Amino acid sequence: MAQKTDLYSILISYANKNNSPYIEIDPVIGFIEKYAKQVSPRMPEWLRWTQDVSVKFWSEISGLAETGKCELLSDTPEGRIYMPFFYVDLLRNYYADIDNKADIPFPNEESLKIVIPESQKKHLNTGDDFSGYLERPEEGIPPIVQIGFPDDFGTGLFLGSMIPKPLIDACLLKVRFYLESHGNKEYALRKLSPQFQKRESYLRDMLNNIVIRPTDCIRAMEEGEDFAYVFWAHFCILVKNDIRKKKEHLNEDVAAAQSVCFLESFNSYYRARAVKRREKDLAFKELDLSLEKPPFLYTMDQILGFTGSKGTLLPGQYSKDELDEWVQKAVTETTGNGLPNLLIISGPHKERWFVSKSKLLLLCARLLEEARGIVKDAVSKRWIKLLRGYRHEPAMDNDKDFENLLLRYTGRLHPALTAVLEDPKLQLVYDELEKTQSIPASSRIFVKGVMVPYSALLLLKRKDLITDTRILLPFWYSMPILSFLIAFFKGLWKKKPAKKDGQDSIDDEEQDLSAEKEGARELRHAARVIAAALVPPSHSLETYLEELENRWIRLIGKKARADLVEDVKSLVRDNLRQTLRVQKHFKVTHETLSTLAANIVNRTPSLQELSGKDSLRLYVELYLVKLMQNMKF
Repeated sequence: MAQKTDLYSILISYANKNNSPYIEIDPVIGFIEKYAKQVSPRMPEWLRWTQDVSVKFWSEISGLAETGKCELLSDTPEGRIYMPFFYVDLLRNYYADIDNKADIPFPNEESLKIVIPESQKKHLNTGDDFSGYLERPEEGIPPIVQIGFPDDFGTGLFLGSMIPKPLIDACLLKVRFYLESHGNKEYALRKLSPQFQKRESYLRDMLNNIVIRPTDCIRAMEEGEDFAYVFWAHFCILVKNDIRKKKEHLNEDVAAAQSVCFLESFNSYYRARAVKRREKDLAFKELDLSLEKPPFLYTMDQILGFTGSKGTLLPGQYSKDELDEWVQKAVTETTGNGLPNLLIISGPHKERWFVSKSKLLLLCARLLEEARGIVKDAVSKRWIKLLRGYRHEPAMDNDKDFENLLLRYTGRLHPALTAVLEDPKLQLVYDELEKTQSIPASSRIFVKGVMVPYSALLLLKRKDLITDTRILLPFWYSMPILSFLIAFFKGLWKKKPAKKDGQDSIDDEEQDLSAEKEGARELRHAARVIAAALVPPSHSLETYLEELENRWIRLIGKKARADLVEDVKSLVRDNLRQTLRVQKHFKVTHETLSTLAANIVNRTPSLQELSGKDSLRLYVELYLVKLMQNMKF
């Protein structure tokens, strides 16, 4: 009987004594009173149950029922109590002493002489059901799992909380007992040796580890090691087949057979997890490499569209949560006093761009090269318009105003470059590089901690630009006196604008031009991203297009080949021009380009006769990318 005198402990002990979770109320009250009077002389703590037992019983039982520790049933005239944790506690107590039960099968309802309600147990078998349960374990209700074994090896009762680790330990205890009895270890060594030729020493070590160091066996299985996986696959089959051949099964045989059924499932489960883990690690390595490829600057949406070396989407090999965890680690973990390997650049409209630290300076150089022509053309057009109107501005004569003009145009026409240049991390990365290698003066971004002027970054000189601009105009625009006189008389004859002066008009036109060209810049950027994903590392876009031409063209004559290529290119240009004219906000993604390329090929009867249609579709898709990369704006 329980030594504790609280009512719950008494009820548990009473239920265990009768091996039933159902307790009749009147008999248990009488039992408590009788037992208390019997033991109270030597156990004073029981004195409280020697008087007014019924009153105390009912005052405490209501509290136990409210907390869910027991249930009051009215299915009999006298009423009874149901202990909902009876079977769980029974199994927990049984497995607490599993070390001394290695030679007997796992417990079931028959051996425990109980019948568990269906609502408290889940039925599985050791095949696909159990493997699925390992992949998606169910927490909570039902707390007990009843597992059936093949070949008339019975069933077993287990707590859901035992799966997987405690259950693996219990299985290895039974397998160890099996190997230690009747010379089964030597028998297994002899039978398995043909499958492990030249690896007999590893086989012997594994069998010894089961007997001496079972923890090492579990670790090797959980890590999905190659030899451990092959060993358990062969060993489990050997034990099951050997036991099946016996006419009579001893308890230790059934226990071993049940255990290897579990170990077979665990072995496959951990192997699959290890393979998936390796694939995930490889996918993240490919993700890391992809971030170091042009155009170097990526949004999260673009990262979600990365593909691996086999053309499959990388996000399909890891979950969104795993990607978020990887990105969080990459942007926060540092080595020494350096910056993280992955940096975040904030765009002008709260965009978040990701760039590899090792490629930030190369990105900056590429963006400067890209922006140089754009800004130069914009400033040149601005000054041409001013000069044609016989107007002037301070930026034409003053370096400081010229710098402000370049800064304004760069921010409007190339916000990505502005975001990179204004981010403090650029200088920190630059300082890290400067400590390890010397940087040529022509490539410097900072001098003594201060960024060099935009004119130096963009390689634009004010005097050269104004000279080049005047060359494009008739000669009299370059003669100050003549220009002044023309502007003077023109001003006399022309009415002044009511609301806007010439400068405001030019600024408004700049804003309209910037808005008009924003869509084209987005197309070019998207095209660069797609090209980086489609073109193999060993090729450029041009060389890969040439290789694809050889795949889908079977004509021998040079002129016929050239004519066919030109016809296809003309067809692609017309379709792209029509698409951009009809769809003003055409969204460029890998999927939309692939669909457009497929439509061009499939809807052109003459192209249907060509062989190598997959290569042709890829060629069309890459030629679309090339057209958008070269789009003028």
